[in-house]
Amino acid sequence: MSSLLWRCAGDWMNELHLDYQQNNPFPWVGVVLLGLAIVALILTGSYYFKLNDQVAGGEAKVGRVQDNGTQHTSAGRSSERGAVELAQEVNSANEALRHLGVPWESLFQAVESSGNHNVTLLAIEPDVEKQQVKISGEAKDFKSLMNYLTQLQGQDVFGSIYLQNHDIQQQDPDKPVRFSLLAAWQEKL
Repeated sequence: MSSLLWRCAGDWMNELHLDYQQNNPFPWVGVVLLGLAIVALILTGSYYFKLNDQVAGGEAKVGRVQDNGTQHTSAGRSSERGAVELAQEVNSANEALRHLGVPWESLFQAVESSGNHNVTLLAIEPDVEKQQVKISGEAKDFKSLMNYLTQLQGQDVFGSIYLQNHDIQQQDPDKPVRFSLLAAWQEKL
């Protein structure tokens, strides 16, 4: 019996045919799906590049608008700066005209002609805005200082004259008097 089984099993094994592959000549469904995927990839890529170009154009436009705004702002600021600089130049020119309008020669002649060998002038500081001149000097003694003040008051150029301070130099054996006075000059010089 065992031989019979072996023969039957052998016949049966010969007839067993296992085929795990289909006998389709070409897989059309896979090729169609691959083609659709490639077309979708191409369309997506072209859409991406189109959007990228639009974004770049928009950024360039925004940059130009910002540059124009900066230029307008800069132009506004520069015109403001120009106006401020112009105002400063006008003020400087007006002050120069005021300085030039003062008859310096008559002012200095009045100061010098009032002096004598007992008074030495150390500084003359005019203030055009206040129409005053500060005169600093040294006199031999207090009497010489008072004579100098009297002579300055007699000049037509000056209105009022005030002795601001005086100091007797005790360390000097001659004891000279250092002084400063403020003289207002007349409106019409």
